[in-house]
This record gives sequence, C-alpha cells and structure tokens, in this order.
Amino acid sequence: MKSKTLTILAVLATMSFLFFSSQAAPQKKKKKAGGAASAVKTDAAPVNDSDQQPQPAPAEPAAQEDPARAMWRIEVEPYAIFGSGRPGKGAADFDKPDGVAFAPNGWLLATDAKNRRVQVWDVKTKAYLSEFGHGVFGGEIVDIAVAPAGITLVTDQTLNLAYAFIPAKPGTVGENGKKLGPYDYQFKGTRFGEQGFDKLGGIAIDSRGRVYAVDAHLNDVRRFNADGSVDPSWKFDKTRATGDTYLHGCEGIAIDEANGNLFIASEKDAVIQVFDWETGKYKSKLLGATADATGIPGGQKVFSGSVEGLAVAGNYLFAVDESAGRIQVFDLSNPKVFNTDLAGFAATRGARNGGYKGFFGHAPLVNFEDKNNKALQQQVKNGSIIPGQANPPGYFCSPDSIASYTDKESGEAYIAIADQCNYRLAVYRLSDINRVVAPAAAKNNLAAKGADEGSPAKGAKVGNKKGKKKH
Repeated sequence: MKSKTLTILAVLATMSFLFFSSQAAPQKKKKKAGGAASAVKTDAAPVNDSDQQPQPAPAEPAAQEDPARAMWRIEVEPYAIFGSGRPGKGAADFDKPDGVAFAPNGWLLATDAKNRRVQVWDVKTKAYLSEFGHGVFGGEIVDIAVAPAGITLVTDQTLNLAYAFIPAKPGTVGENGKKLGPYDYQFKGTRFGEQGFDKLGGIAIDSRGRVYAVDAHLNDVRRFNADGSVDPSWKFDKTRATGDTYLHGCEGIAIDEANGNLFIASEKDAVIQVFDWETGKYKSKLLGATADATGIPGGQKVFSGSVEGLAVAGNYLFAVDESAGRIQVFDLSNPKVFNTDLAGFAATRGARNGGYKGFFGHAPLVNFEDKNNKALQQQVKNGSIIPGQANPPGYFCSPDSIASYTDKESGEAYIAIADQCNYRLAVYRLSDINRVVAPAAAKNNLAAKGADEGSPAKGAKVGNKKGKKKH
C-alpha cells in the first residue's frame, strides 16, 4: 500500500512540476574534432519565470514537521538547476552526483559517481562545458577538491586513493593524438594509495596547496603537502582523554582560514567539530549543539540527522542536513555560534541576528532514496518516473556535498549542492540569501538603536522605513 501511495504521489507531482525540468538538461552535441566537448547553453529551472503559472508549495512530509525547526526557514529559491533530473549516461545526466568543487576560474566540477566521470559546468552562463575522467576511475569516486594552481583531486572510497588532474594547456595533444580543448583535463596519476586509508572520502585544499583528507572509518584527518608528501607538522587531535574519538563518521570538511578553523562534520553525532587549521588541535568548539564539560554534544540539536557537506562563503558556514533536505546556515562572525543548541538560538530568531541564521531547502515530496520501495526504484530505472520532476527545485533528496565560489568581478558568491537522488545540482546565490536574512537583522538593529536613544516609537518607525528601502 505504501508503494502504491508513493507511486501515485510521484505521478501527480510529475504532472504538476513538469515545467521545472523542461530546460534543465542541455541538448547533446558531438565533440569537436579537437576532442573537447562544445559548451552547451542550458537555463536554470524557471522558478520565477513570469510565463509560467505559479505552483503551490506542497507541504513537507509529517516526519519533518518540527515547529521548533520549521520557524527558522529562509525562503529562497535556487538560482539554477543543472542536470536532467534522471539517471543516465548522456551529456548532463547524473548517476549520481556526489562531490562538488569550484575551480579558480569559477567552473563547477561535480563527481558523477556511477558514471565514473567528472562533469564541468559554468554557473554564470549556466552552460554544460565538458566531462573528464571516464576510463580512469577504478572504484567509487566521492569528493573533489581543487588547488589554487588548478590541480584537481578526486577521492575513491573503494580503492582509498585520489586521482590527480590538471587543466589542459592550449595546444596540448592527448594520448589519443588529438588536440585537447579548453575544457579538457589531463590525468596525472594517483595519490595516497599507500597511506593506509580505510574509507577516504572528504577532501579539501587550502590557499597554500596543502591537502586535507578525511577517513570516515578511522575518524581521522590527515594533511599532505602540495606535492603529495605527508606534512610532518600536522598533529591531528583524533582521540579524547577518555579514548573516544572526537569524530564519529566523517566526510564533510571546510576551511575557514580567516579565523583559523577547520570544520569537520561528525555525522553520527549530528554536529560539526572545530579544529585548528594550522596544527590540527581540537578547539573545544562545535556547531549545532551544546557541549558538556568533556565536550560531548548535547541539548536540542540544530541538525535533524546526519551532517554531510560543508562550505564557507562570506561570513557564513553552510552545512548539509541530509535527512531533512535542508542547508543550515551559521554566522561565523558571531562568537555565540559555537556550543549553542537550537533552544539557545531561539531568542535571535525574529531578527536573525544571532550565530544561527536558519536554513533553506525542503525535504523531498518523493523519497527516491528509499531502497526498500522496489516498485519506485524500478519506475526510476525504466524512466516512467523522473525524480527531478517529482521533486521540484529546492526539494532535496539525500543532498551530499556543497561548495562555494566568489566571483571577483561581480562579488557574487555561488553555493552549489549535489542533490543526489534527484540526479542534479542546485545552485544558490549568496545575494539572494542575504536579501532574506539581512533586512530582518538590520531592521531589528535600527529599532534597538532608536530605543537606546530614548525614543522607542521613533526608532521602530525609522527601522521599518530603512528596512523597506534596503529590501
């Protein structure tokens, strides 16, 4: 009965939201003679297209209806959706996207796990550019990271190593004798295969080219120099005085160099642990919960379950709350962001001027991650149901990795999320998020200033006026 209900829901959702994927996948084009795929223009899902009839926002599943969390929602739509929304092997089909990272020039790179390749997109033009790695990857590829010099590392959690690629220089000839194009990458061998990893997944590279690799089974983070050699100065605090590890299942990693923080997602604890970026020492700080005298997480946790990908953009840390289909947002400039649980943030919710800003994204209307629903899985496989149509943009199904990039010319920051079971990528703009979050805080601060000056009514009036102008 459950299977039939989900199937009916999926079909209805497919009919209601068909227009969302009509422009999401680019047309296939043959490769040029030089071996590089042509850049193909593809538009984002028309979330705010005036030519389309607005669709009512469906309610989230009852399991996710938690009033204490729901009141923190940030109402923002995706800027773009990349991918066809269905499993496949064609250009811009995903099966499944897992890791995402931005190259120094702003290209978005995404690991396409089951197709054993990496796709390349341009977030500013919304164009599919190319792919690379096909025929190189031997196991299950997971995460991806790009060094300032452009060297790209892709992790393999089956073989416990990383594959290295570099962008092809103009005029370079590939192994097949064909000239490589502007979007091609060259394979430069593997790294870390001899380092004894048990489940190598998350990876990050800092501004100095040093590589941070996360082992989910060993609950460990290791650092390597730009040439791949072990960094002897790195002393990661893996174990507490009690003998327990600080991390329990980990993959998501992000670096906040400005504040000297290394953030690691501890999935089984539903929190983010904080270490020193330079030394690896534990900072006795965490995000998403309180901590007792020994540092053990407690209180009413911000995250509904497993914490996946992490990314820093502006003063914010973005964290993927996988089970709820939400992207949690923390203000790193506020010292009270650490060691505070959901209840502790409650007083700042109205103005959003505390350490926790809230979240964006919805749980899926249809959970395509449910492996026990054999009928639904078969419908996805034979194409009778397309996940990217059943779940409209912004309704995440097992989101995983997240990455950010700030464009130097415009100052705009882009945040990309691997929407795994919807077989697509979702891209948001920081300016859109700030338009929702910043006015509330600015309005509250102006009102408070007016009250301090002895005229509460006048202060409130000025705050409302300026808030509207800024909006």
